[in-house]
Amino acid sequence: MLQRLKSLILKPYQGSDYVVRRKAITLFYFCLAFIALMPFFMTIYAIWIPHRLPVALPPMIAAMVIGFICLAILAAGKFYIAGQTLALVTFVIIGAAQFRKLGGEYFTAYSTFIHLFSIPILIVGLFGRKRYILPIYALMVAANVTFFILLRPKIDGEYLIAAQVGLMTSIIALTLATTLLFLLRNIMDSAVSEVEKTNASMNRFVPTEFLKLLNRKNIHEVGLGDHTEQDMTILFADIRNFTGISETLSPAENFSFINDYLSVMGPIIRENNGFIDKYIGDAILALFFNSADATRAAVAMHEMLQRFNAQFVDGIFPEIRIGIGVHTGRLMLGTIGEVRRMENTVISDTVNAASRIESLTKKLAAGILISGETLSQIPRDDYSVRLVDIAQLRGKTKAIEIYELLNPLAAERRELLLSYAAELSAAIRDIKEGEYDRARATLKTCYERCKDDGAVIYHLRVLNKIALLKNKRDI
Repeated sequence: MLQRLKSLILKPYQGSDYVVRRKAITLFYFCLAFIALMPFFMTIYAIWIPHRLPVALPPMIAAMVIGFICLAILAAGKFYIAGQTLALVTFVIIGAAQFRKLGGEYFTAYSTFIHLFSIPILIVGLFGRKRYILPIYALMVAANVTFFILLRPKIDGEYLIAAQVGLMTSIIALTLATTLLFLLRNIMDSAVSEVEKTNASMNRFVPTEFLKLLNRKNIHEVGLGDHTEQDMTILFADIRNFTGISETLSPAENFSFINDYLSVMGPIIRENNGFIDKYIGDAILALFFNSADATRAAVAMHEMLQRFNAQFVDGIFPEIRIGIGVHTGRLMLGTIGEVRRMENTVISDTVNAASRIESLTKKLAAGILISGETLSQIPRDDYSVRLVDIAQLRGKTKAIEIYELLNPLAAERRELLLSYAAELSAAIRDIKEGEYDRARATLKTCYERCKDDGAVIYHLRVLNKIALLKNKRDI
C-alpha cells in the first residue's frame, strides 16, 4: 500500500532530473513521518504527562494536517511550494504554541517549544528555495524577540535571567543552524550543478533514450552486458563519395565540413522522435521507435540537404548528396566492451540490412530507399513510392523488397517516375522469376520514357551481365 501511495504522489516527478526526484522522495517520507509520529507522541503525552496534553495536542494535530496538505501539493507536482508551505506552516504552529505559553506557566516558556524553532529552517533549506532560508530565519528571530518582549513584564528575578539566557541561546542556535545550512546548501547546489553538467556532457555521448531502453535512470547504473531486444526502425545515412571529397580538403576543413553537416542533420532525427546511436565517419546510424517517424526524418534530411548545399555556393565546400536506407525489424541493443572501456551498440541483421539498403542507393541512383517491412508500417497516402529491387542481401536467406521514396523529388520528376512504376515492378519480378526476355522488353519501354532513371539502367545492366554469362556457358 505504501508503494502504491508513493507511486501515485510522486508520479509528476518521474521525468524530473535526478536531484529533484530524490528530494521529492525525501519530502514524501518526511510528510509521512509528520503524520505517523504525531499519534505516537500524543500517546506518550497521554500516558506520561497527561496534564500537558491540552497544550501539546493542538500543534500535534496541526502538524498532521499540514503533512496531508503537503502530500497533496506534492502530488500536484509543486515540489518547492510543498516544501515552503511546510516550512512556513510549521513555523506558525511552533510560534503559536510558544506564544500560548504567555497565558500560563511563564517559567517553562523557553523549555517546551523554543528548541523546535530550527525545524522550519531545516525544512526550507532541504525542500524550499535557497533564497527563503534567510527570510524565515529573520521571522523566527523576530518571533523570539517579540515573545521575550511580551513575556518580560510578567517575570522577574531568576526567571527573568532564565528567559534572557533562553532568548540568547535560541538566537545563537538559530544563527548557527542557518549559517551551517546556508553553507551546506551552497556546497550541495554547486555539487549538483557539476553533476548536472557532467550528466549533460555524458548524454552527448550516450543518448538518454538508450538508458530508457535499458530501463536505467542514469549512466552510473549501466553495466557491461546490459541489453534489451525490441522492434525498431533503423535509418542509415551516408554521404556519397565522401572519400573523394575529403581528399580535396585539409584536415581542419574536413572536420569543419563534417561537423557542419552533422549539426544540421542531428536535430532532424531528434525532432522526429529518433536518436543517434553512433556516427561512423560521415555516416549516421539512427534508431526510431516507429517507421513513420524514420520515414519522415529521411524526407526532412533530404530537404535540409538542399538548404545546406545552398549555403556553400561560393565553393568553400563541395555540393554533396546523401543516400539513406531505412529498414524495420528486431534488434538487440546493449553494451559491449570490457569493464574499463565499453560502449552502447546495436546488433542484429536489421542493422546490417539497413546499411546494405543504403549502399544500394549508389547503384540505383536513389536518394531514399526503404524496405517492404518499413513500407508496411507507414501511411501510404502520405508518400510516393515505387518498387526498385527485390534484393537478396548478403547474409540474408530471404529476399527483401526495396522501394524508392520519391517525396524529395520535384513534382514533375516524381510524376514521371510513377507513370511507369507498375511496368518497372513487373520487370523486376520477371527478373526474379527468370523471365529475362520479357523483363528486358519492359525495361526498354521504361528507358524510352526516362533515359536517366537509375533503377531502370541498373536492371538493364544486370540483364546484360546475365546474358554475357549465359553466352559464356553456351560457348
